[in-house]
Amino acid sequence: MRHTLEDRLAAMESSNSQARQESVDDAETEMLDAEGDVLAPDEVAEFKQAALAQEEKDDISSLLERIRQLPPDTKAERLRDELENLHADGYTQTMVFTQYTDTMDFLRDELAAKTSLRVMCFSGRGGEVREKDGRWRAISREEAKRLFRTGKADVLLCTDAAAEGLNFQFCGSLINYDMPWNPMRVEQRIGRIDRLGQEHAKIRIVNLHYEGTVETDVYMALRRRIHLFESVVGRLQPILAQMSSVITGHVLGNRTHDPDARAALTGELEQQAEQAKREGFDLDAMLDSDLQEPPRPMPTLTLADLDMVLQRVDSLPAGLIVKKLQNGEYAYQAPGMANPVRITTRPDYFDEHSDSLELWSPGSPSFPMPEAEAVQEELDGISISTLLKPPRS
Repeated sequence: MRHTLEDRLAAMESSNSQARQESVDDAETEMLDAEGDVLAPDEVAEFKQAALAQEEKDDISSLLERIRQLPPDTKAERLRDELENLHADGYTQTMVFTQYTDTMDFLRDELAAKTSLRVMCFSGRGGEVREKDGRWRAISREEAKRLFRTGKADVLLCTDAAAEGLNFQFCGSLINYDMPWNPMRVEQRIGRIDRLGQEHAKIRIVNLHYEGTVETDVYMALRRRIHLFESVVGRLQPILAQMSSVITGHVLGNRTHDPDARAALTGELEQQAEQAKREGFDLDAMLDSDLQEPPRPMPTLTLADLDMVLQRVDSLPAGLIVKKLQNGEYAYQAPGMANPVRITTRPDYFDEHSDSLELWSPGSPSFPMPEAEAVQEELDGISISTLLKPPRS
């Protein structure tokens, strides 16, 4: 709220500055008005608008003064406590999600000033790191991923701009500082660390709620009766999908402070959950058997083998151009391609730069189809020699 009010006040001051300059140019006219001349209707409207603007500025200034007198933010203090507890339990890196960029900016300054934690940010503005002089420097998305992956920060403060495309299997804990009204967005956040390759045996998720609010009651009911985040695809999916509109209706209807109204809502929610469990279509159960992959043999061709193929320039098919770059990258241009693309055979390097290069393996758009089909037939004993041509004389 403080950020919003300060921005509004600054905009009004800028507008008033321009209006004051215009009033100087019309000083003689205003003097005549002050001597008792009858004002024109448009002049009356102008004076009324100026009076209302001044009244709004006074109200904003009063609110800002009241905000400055508030005690320390207890939720921010609780966040610091939770981060310390996680670190003591061996979770050295934590993602913290906020709903608004202003909240992220507030928290990064709080953590930088009151803790020794190294903090990075990621939002719609991109990545940001703190310089020694206290300024925040913008960095690219890829650099933000790389720095956090290599342990250059203890905390990654994020908005939901980071909920997609960032895979942090190395990070074992996540804090939802703000709880969005759409539960599926929380699931997307958790999916940044709860994924294949997670290095921790148990991940830790901390949700911070305000007591006595409708969203807290709803989330508690979802955890108690629906086991939220354990089974989000199944019979209860329709209930989760409507939660955002349900909470919005209660907030706009000014029913959030009525304990009876909140109790009625959670009671209805639990009844719907029970009915859905009895009668609903269980997609999870139907898919369980399909999701079980049969045992697969070790591949005959590994990514290391494919890397060796790329390095054997003299053995590549005619018209295929491959140039070795740095850090395991290659510039790859096949016949018919207007421009070369960047490829790699290193999964870890690809994970850090997935926005700008391809992992060269069967299934990749740049991987030659005949070779991909040969790899599919590796169970029949095809070896790497089938991919290589004899050196040109």
